[in-house]
Amino acid sequence: MTQPCVSIVIPTYNHDRFVCDAIDSALAQTYPEVEVVVVDDGSTDHTRDRVTQYAGRIIYIYQENKGLSEARNAGVRAAHGELFLFLDADDRIPASKLALQVPLFENRPELGLVYSGFQYVDESGIQVLGVVRPNKQGQVLRDLLRRTFFFPPGAAVVRRECLNQVGLFDPVCSSAADTDLWIRIARAGYAFGYVDEPLFQYRVVKDSMSRDHRKQARHELIRLEKFFSDTELPDDIKKLQPEAYSVLHYEFAAKHFSAGQIELAQGHLQQAIALCPALASDKEWLLEWIAGFALERYPDTAHQIIDSIFDNLPPEANTLRTLRRRAFGRYHVAAAFSEHQNRHLKNVRRHILPALLGDPGIIQNRGFISIAIKSLLA
Repeated sequence: MTQPCVSIVIPTYNHDRFVCDAIDSALAQTYPEVEVVVVDDGSTDHTRDRVTQYAGRIIYIYQENKGLSEARNAGVRAAHGELFLFLDADDRIPASKLALQVPLFENRPELGLVYSGFQYVDESGIQVLGVVRPNKQGQVLRDLLRRTFFFPPGAAVVRRECLNQVGLFDPVCSSAADTDLWIRIARAGYAFGYVDEPLFQYRVVKDSMSRDHRKQARHELIRLEKFFSDTELPDDIKKLQPEAYSVLHYEFAAKHFSAGQIELAQGHLQQAIALCPALASDKEWLLEWIAGFALERYPDTAHQIIDSIFDNLPPEANTLRTLRRRAFGRYHVAAAFSEHQNRHLKNVRRHILPALLGDPGIIQNRGFISIAIKSLLA
C-alpha cells in the first residue's frame, strides 16, 4: 500500500539561528515520504544564506513579510502532500514523529488530524522545561472551546482534505490561528487522534510571538467572536459562550501575572469572574487552573507564580482568596503525576509531602497514593 506523502511546512522570519535545526529535524524523519517546504517570510537576517545548503532537498520560497499565517498558507499552496505538519522555525521534531503518527490515519477517514504530546525546551534546546501529554481524542469541540487541552501546530499532522474543506490559517487572528483552525476542523465533524509520546519540542524564546500576551489575547478574542457569530451553531454549543470567554480570560490573567503585568492580569481576572460566576465559585476548577498553568511551562518558578496570583487578587475573587494553601498543594499533586507519567519516579518523592500538607484531601486519591508508594520504593 502506498504511504501518503507528508509536507512539512516551515515558516521562518529572522530565525537564522534556529531554522537549520528545524530543517534538520524534518529531513531526519524515519518516515520515508516527506517533503520539506521552507517559507521565508521576508527575513532580513542570514536565513537565505543558511538555507542554501539544503538546495535540492527542500522547496524554498521567499516572500515579502506577510505574517505567520500567510507564510503557512503559502507553504500549503506550494506543497504536494496528502498530510501536513506545520513546524515553526524555532522548534523541532524527533526522527520518529511521522512514523508514529501517520499510521493512525490508515482506514480511519473520520480523523482530521493526529497530534502528540510535546515538550517545552529552553533556547539551547537542551533543558526540558515541561512535558505535556493532553491525551484527548475523538470529538473534541467542547474541550477546545473550554481550553481543557492545548497543543501547538508542530504537534499535529493534518489531512489536506480538512484544509480544503474548512480553509487555511486566518491572518486576522494570526496569534491564535492554530487554535482557530483546530476548532474549525472539529466543528466540521472530524475526530482527533492522539499519540501519547512527546513528539514535538516547543522552544521557549524570549522574543517569540507567543510571549506577546496582549496581542495573543486580542487574537484569541477575535477567534471566539468569529466562532460564536455562526448562527447555525447547535444550542448546546451556543450555551458554552460565557464559559469559553471566561476560561480565556483566566488563561491570560495567569500569563500576565507570570510576566509581572499585574494590572492587566487583574483586569482579565475581573472579566473572567463577571462572565461566568459559576466557574468563579468552582473551587476544583480554580485549583486545576492554577496548578495546570504553574506546571506547564514554569516548573522552576511555580511557587513564585502562585504567590504572584494570590498576592494581587482583585476584590471580586472571593472564592479564590480562600484557596492559597490548597493551590500550592494541588500544584505538587499535578507535578507528582507528571513526573510519574514521564517515568521519573525518584522525582515524584519531592512533591509528596508538600502535596499532602497543602491539599490533605488528596490522601483519599488512590492514584496519588499508588504513585507515592512506587516512588518511595524506586
